[in-house]
Amino acid sequence: MKRILITGASGFIGHHLIKEAQQGKWFVIGVDKRPLVKGHSIPDHFIQTNVFDLGFRDLIGVDAVIHLAWRTNIPDCARHPEKSAYDNIDMTIHLLEICREAGVKKVIFPSTASLYAHNPTPWTEDMKTEPIEPYSWQKQACESLCQMYSKQYNLPTVIMRFFQIFGEWQRDDTALAAFMKSAKINKPITLTKTTAQSSFKSGQRDFLYAGDLAQAVMLAIKSNNVGKGEILNVCSGQVHTMEEIARTLKAKVVWIPKREYEVERHEGDIKKVRLLLNWEPKVDIIKWLEKNDKM
Repeated sequence: MKRILITGASGFIGHHLIKEAQQGKWFVIGVDKRPLVKGHSIPDHFIQTNVFDLGFRDLIGVDAVIHLAWRTNIPDCARHPEKSAYDNIDMTIHLLEICREAGVKKVIFPSTASLYAHNPTPWTEDMKTEPIEPYSWQKQACESLCQMYSKQYNLPTVIMRFFQIFGEWQRDDTALAAFMKSAKINKPITLTKTTAQSSFKSGQRDFLYAGDLAQAVMLAIKSNNVGKGEILNVCSGQVHTMEEIARTLKAKVVWIPKREYEVERHEGDIKKVRLLLNWEPKVDIIKWLEKNDKM
């Protein structure tokens, strides 16, 4: 049985990846400094530790690694750029190094669509990146690390730029989770206004269901088409406004000014991931919200 190690296994995306990997008959090793909680997908073996504490012996016999562990909150990283850079970049190079030493066959690194910043949409993987806050810059730095490890050390890596991910077990600090919670208690939802030059009032986002994302990740692990530091957009290729999300939840809206680090429109091009992985997103966010608005 093939073995896969998932860092950040106790988190939202970890829940979906553990489930998808086990359905594919992989032996899943979960790593997280946080404990697993009731109802979360359970890996076949769980190591409650910091990624920094892993050694190459912990990865011997592991076929693939998915590196989800990350200091994820963008405003938090903006408030603490130096400490978050250590937590994220140093952790990633430590993991890549022990993967190299252990002979891991493929590493998946989740990057972010935030790197595209003010590029015209739809965003394609060959566009020049423009990190406008520390979180995105740290992701960009680790993309370069992955590509360097593939080129210099022959460690197969794939960089997958995640867009706006939604689904069961999403983090409480995500906008969508906050929206759903507010709507449930009849509390107004806060939306940021776009600039006067925009043709839409609220931000537009490319939402992708976490289960669809998990399928894309597992296809990347198994595919011979990727493993040299390729960058892949992982998104739906469809756009919804945040105001449309609020209306679907039947929520009241309060408007606030746009924040400096926010980009008004996110839209990804998925031609490359379709071609290389033969993958297609399936779940639409509006239909999912209509079904799950009582969660």
